[in-house]
Amino acid sequence: MRALRNLKEALRGLALHKSKTLLMTLGVVIGIASLTVIVAIGEGAKAKVLARISDMGFGPEAFSVAAGAGRLFFARTKTPTTLTLADVDDIRAMPTVQAAVPHQRQSMRMVYKRNNTFTRVYGVTPEWQSARLWKLSDGSFFTDEDMKRKAKVAVLGATPAGKLFGDEDPVGKMVRIGKVYFRVAGVLEKKGVTESGFDPDDRVIVPLSTSISRLFRQTWLFSIRIHTLDPSKVQETMEGVRQLLRKNHNLSVFAEDDFRFITPEGIMEWVTAEERALNRMLVLISAVSLLVGGIVIMNIMLVSIRERIREIGIRRCFGARRSDITQQFLFESIFVSILGGTAGCALGATISFILKKFHVLAAKPTWESFVVAFVFSAAVGLVFGIQPARKAASLSPEETIR
Repeated sequence: MRALRNLKEALRGLALHKSKTLLMTLGVVIGIASLTVIVAIGEGAKAKVLARISDMGFGPEAFSVAAGAGRLFFARTKTPTTLTLADVDDIRAMPTVQAAVPHQRQSMRMVYKRNNTFTRVYGVTPEWQSARLWKLSDGSFFTDEDMKRKAKVAVLGATPAGKLFGDEDPVGKMVRIGKVYFRVAGVLEKKGVTESGFDPDDRVIVPLSTSISRLFRQTWLFSIRIHTLDPSKVQETMEGVRQLLRKNHNLSVFAEDDFRFITPEGIMEWVTAEERALNRMLVLISAVSLLVGGIVIMNIMLVSIRERIREIGIRRCFGARRSDITQQFLFESIFVSILGGTAGCALGATISFILKKFHVLAAKPTWESFVVAFVFSAAVGLVFGIQPARKAASLSPEETIR
């Protein structure tokens, strides 16, 4: 009951000093609003990258193993030759693997009449299309029969198709890749340039058997895309693939892997690295803003104590304990911070909605960010309210009445 009475006294005190209450909440509002927006922007960027990765057929159940030691897309050697078709067959035989799709890659010049462009040429198997979830806007993909015949057929990405043919239909036309002529079988659906500036449409797809024997004239692979039976099997499968490839490549216990794994999480971390660094800086600025808000609350309350000496004295004379005075001022500080935090969350949610609505930035507010903001605001009120509460409680009744 005493705590409830002290809470009522705290609310009454804040209501009687509205201007001071408003000033105390402003710092917290700004800090919490900025923190909420920053978290929303970070979550939005993460969701956007994950959607892009998923759109490229790189779901949570998939990962790639690329030739050569290094990290993610960056091999330490210029032309690593450590992955083979034998590795693909062994990976396909693993019980947790649903599909293993090999591919080769080289950048080559492509010519049609007087038009030419430099693009990435991929040698893949027919299952590449279903594994990548990549539809065609025109024509058809090559078949298993084309693989067996080592057919000189090609599927163009939207970028080289546009550069070479413009508005002309490319299907059925002959193009030259390097020194070899290919018939265009189809055109891939346009994906669009990614946030990092990478153009996934700038590619040409040919049968792997054709790239091995007629175009690249090499047997080693650039990478292998692996799809597991279930997302929960990814880590187990990656470890199994690691052991299998080390055995196939005769690596000693002390030798490092001559291959590297590419996962959706790794891609997301790489793509959002700069954004995360900026977000950390902005979070730090928000934390400083909250700190300033807390100091403002403490200073205004210390000044307020001098103006409310008579009120404190009367309460003490009518039986209020020091603990009651402490509680009252702590309640005031915490309530002001929570009020500022609530208003800050509402302001942050509004700003995030506007940013998303008008496509300024990808912002995705989450309930976790509001919970964190609420806890932070309450903590600011508690920490910075202790000193004023102690000072108010330490005043003697005689001194306050006099």
